[in-house]
Amino acid sequence: MALAVTRPPEVAMPSPFRCSELCRAMRPSPIRELFKLTQRPGMISFAGGLPDPAIFPVQQFAACAEALASRGTVALQYGPTEGYGELVAVLQELMRGPLGRSPSAAEILVASGSQQVMDLAGRVLLDRGDIVVVEAPTYPGALHTFRNCGAGFATVPCDGDGMQVDLLPDILQQCRRTTGRLPKLIYTITNFSNPSGACLATARRQQLAEIAERWGIPVFEDDPYGELRHSGEPLPTIFSLTPWPGVLYASSFSKILAPGVRVAWVVGDATLVRAMAIAKQGVDLCTSMVSQVLVAEYCRRGHLLAHLEAIRAHYARKSALMATALRQHLPAGAASWHEPQGGFFFWLELAATDSRSLFHRAVENGVAFLPGDAFFPEPGETVVGSCDGSHFARLCFTFASGEEIDEGCRRLALSLAKS
Repeated sequence: MALAVTRPPEVAMPSPFRCSELCRAMRPSPIRELFKLTQRPGMISFAGGLPDPAIFPVQQFAACAEALASRGTVALQYGPTEGYGELVAVLQELMRGPLGRSPSAAEILVASGSQQVMDLAGRVLLDRGDIVVVEAPTYPGALHTFRNCGAGFATVPCDGDGMQVDLLPDILQQCRRTTGRLPKLIYTITNFSNPSGACLATARRQQLAEIAERWGIPVFEDDPYGELRHSGEPLPTIFSLTPWPGVLYASSFSKILAPGVRVAWVVGDATLVRAMAIAKQGVDLCTSMVSQVLVAEYCRRGHLLAHLEAIRAHYARKSALMATALRQHLPAGAASWHEPQGGFFFWLELAATDSRSLFHRAVENGVAFLPGDAFFPEPGETVVGSCDGSHFARLCFTFASGEEIDEGCRRLALSLAKS
């Protein structure tokens, strides 16, 4: 039985041309639209999931441009779709710890940002009408990408230990009963999830790997924040917990170096990675060779590990500042949250107010965050599960200064008091 996903109203395209079905169904990112309201003078923004530019390694990265003198003819030329050889070698070593082994070059694909990795995975795994299992809440960029593939969604609730994996078999059964088919992909952010900040517990990771193998459903393990742990012990990747080749592990230099380099990577079964490389040939031929050469040189000089230590300490201080400010300023009982052990985000559950209404009051008071409904699929595209984020709010602690964090939480408390 074909899956009939009820789509929200299509965007009116002011064009005399006959646009594609995909174009007619496209909608602006709700986050990008909200950002327009956060650009007022004097606004303190906890909205964007942005790294702190104050901690960017500008001088060290600039010095790596010396590599262009010796490798300029390589950097300024087209490169292999799979990735620049020296960077692939860096990634093989970088992945040895998290993945439990050094992957072969055939198992690695370098991409132009994590968003492209998702897009390529969708291109090779999803057909229109397929279902993707996602956490509730989850990263809106993933929803946007898989939506563009024509997918619907099944949501799995989360708690402080991430996806409630014990509910997954029943949800898979519900999908089969409701649509006549099983989901084609399970998407999860295992470490310091965007937006919840939660880490998937080790036992749940093992359970997820077992369920995925038993049901034959690939897992997309998205891990852009795993290296940003500032307390607690690192947890094993799903990839490392199973010999089953159905796990794609993806990460990026955006959060651990700088988003402007637009360099990410994926590790997985060589056959699947090869298919993604072929799909990439029709997208951008290859990731910027200039970026790849500079990033490889930065890592070759040993800067990355030292930089990771610096940003972990930097973000640990900011996370502690936000935790203190929330406890100090927010009215008692107005919200609850788990303090993250890394990553970028606090995820507030609001006791008695709608986050969208609170957002508009907060903007009037000079502070911005992201309402929770942006992190759930829309009701018409959800075949199984809940999509209500109305009582949640995401706060990013990395971008604002220490003084802005305190003042922003005070303004947020003022907004809550008016609710």
